[in-house]
Amino acid sequence: MQNPLYGQKAAILVANGFSEQDLIALQRIAQNLGADTRIVSMDQGLVNSWNGEGWGLNFAADQALNTSLAADYSLLIVPGGQRSVEKLKLTAHTKRFINGFLACGKQVIVANEALDLLLFTEALDSQDVTGASNLRESVEAIGLNYRDEAVVVDGNLLTCRFEAADVDAIKQDVASFLADKGVESQAAAA
Repeated sequence: MQNPLYGQKAAILVANGFSEQDLIALQRIAQNLGADTRIVSMDQGLVNSWNGEGWGLNFAADQALNTSLAADYSLLIVPGGQRSVEKLKLTAHTKRFINGFLACGKQVIVANEALDLLLFTEALDSQDVTGASNLRESVEAIGLNYRDEAVVVDGNLLTCRFEAADVDAIKQDVASFLADKGVESQAAAA
């Protein structure tokens, strides 16, 4: 099956300061598998990325976070970026939106520093996760299992950390995760 995510909508949750590299890589994977990606943001209009050294490209926000519902999407992608994460933690809509995906067992992909948003949701209890290494103590303090790996899949949750040496392997793992779950969704709908 060439486009296992055909007809499915993917929400990409960001605020100003998200990782440009994470967004572009994850969005491209989802789109290549047939997903219709939508940028959901607490910021209106254009959302500014961070490219590692300074402000990067601007992206148009398709939907406002305060009016978005998990029920309208098949999967959630949350790129890293410390600035974005800190801003998203300022609103209860972030917790509501992410928890909607987790509660329904929908696919969730979280990269790098965005792992902190999973802690913010208070919805996980013993899952295996990975992400920014500075979050390890916080992860373990709430009973999650931090694994020092580039990609960790636990059910419908994929956490990853983009490291230069592993980028191609990570992209392949994310594509396989999305494709496998997309095929399952299409089979269930048939």
